[in-house]
Amino acid sequence: MNQELQNAMAFYEPAPQDAYPGVEGKCLWLWEVLQGDFHESPTTAQTVTGTLIFMIPLVDQIGDVRDLVANCRKINKDTDDTWAWVALILTLIGLFPTLGSLAKGCVKVVIFQVRRDIFKATAVMSKVEAPVIDKAVSSLKRYLDDPKVRRFLAAMKIHNPFLYLAGKLDDVKSRLTIKGLLEKFDELMQVTRQLFDSVITFGPEALRGRVERLWTVLVSVRNKADEGMAKTLRPAQDCLDQIINRLRVEGDNAYRARLGNNNHVLGNRENAELELIQRKKPDWVDEVDDPSYPALKNFPSKALESIAEGWPDISATSKSPVRNKFNTFDESMRAAEVSPGERLYRVVEPGAKSFDNGGFWIRKVEFQRLTSKSEWRRNFAVWKSWNENGEYLVYTVPPGQPLKVWEGRAATQKFESMDTYKLEGGREQILLDPNNLKPGFTSPRKSTGWGYDDGTGNPDLDPLKPYLGLPDLTHNWYE
Repeated sequence: MNQELQNAMAFYEPAPQDAYPGVEGKCLWLWEVLQGDFHESPTTAQTVTGTLIFMIPLVDQIGDVRDLVANCRKINKDTDDTWAWVALILTLIGLFPTLGSLAKGCVKVVIFQVRRDIFKATAVMSKVEAPVIDKAVSSLKRYLDDPKVRRFLAAMKIHNPFLYLAGKLDDVKSRLTIKGLLEKFDELMQVTRQLFDSVITFGPEALRGRVERLWTVLVSVRNKADEGMAKTLRPAQDCLDQIINRLRVEGDNAYRARLGNNNHVLGNRENAELELIQRKKPDWVDEVDDPSYPALKNFPSKALESIAEGWPDISATSKSPVRNKFNTFDESMRAAEVSPGERLYRVVEPGAKSFDNGGFWIRKVEFQRLTSKSEWRRNFAVWKSWNENGEYLVYTVPPGQPLKVWEGRAATQKFESMDTYKLEGGREQILLDPNNLKPGFTSPRKSTGWGYDDGTGNPDLDPLKPYLGLPDLTHNWYE
């Protein structure tokens, strides 16, 4: 069997070991791969969303055949299922050559998520709901944040991929016809038949009947496709409109002027974090009504005296970078000093979002107590969308006057858009005025050793993960 084909199949399912040796075993392997249901396995989802799939020989083609098989099986069960036909139309849209290789890859990432959620829907839908589009765009953001994709975008001089992709999809939508969709259907049927023939010719004899029965299902759906797609083209176009409009919104928002570099998750990190929590609640998140360490609702009047004596102004009326940050403490907040020579530790993530001279720090004793990222998130109440972690630095208070700071227990933090999710807090944190820090007394960044994600290295387990490869460890000082 062709080595390129074997390599492509390996992206979807591991090769069989001993049960079916030789060519027959490889053909059985191909048969199992082609019957996959929209790349549901984690290894495949990781590949589809984290690789330039359209540049790997045959990987993309096998994925198209798998999707066609899944679509046709769904339609065959109920030919009146509007959304099954919409899913098929979305699959075929991803084959249009007018998109170009980059847009084609991006479209498939979006369509993959939309189509999968359509298939999983249990209630009768009148339209594709907004959360479905949200998840699809989150998948696209992770794809666009892959270093390989970034380099490709830079080489093509595409500075705003969201608007670029919206334009490409708008062009496809304006040209979308039943005739054009059927042509793509027929082209994909030819590829499918070739792969099926390989299974029949070189695979176990027992597979012949199963292959032909599946081919009969595909042909049956194709024979009904003229009528089926004519009835559902409008809902498919409406779905495309939703995707295009959302991409334009992302394009308008994601690339506004920012300080520092652009190494960040594109778009709304909070949505991606909520997706992670709802998929499988992490051990650092609690579902409680009453916070363990209630946040201060008002700036304590007694603290005004300390501000007058030189402590950072963290009140709601302050003009400092830490304005209104008193609500990150519970009632234990107090004015404190850090003596010259003492070391403070700050946990950061790479890129423009985490500055070395930020406001939040912890004492050495607190840092040395930490044993995991999960413990840090829970006890210092830090959501992923605020700080992905991965690196830390040390600030040594210079000779002279002590550093005036606010110190106290980290308040319980609720998730902004979902009150039931909370981070407990409770460990001692320090808040200072970044303007009081001196770059020369800051150590190089070091790796925490906890990694840059909260999954297992699999983007499907951590949809927010923005960093791949070696630690950045690059200073990022806000002036």
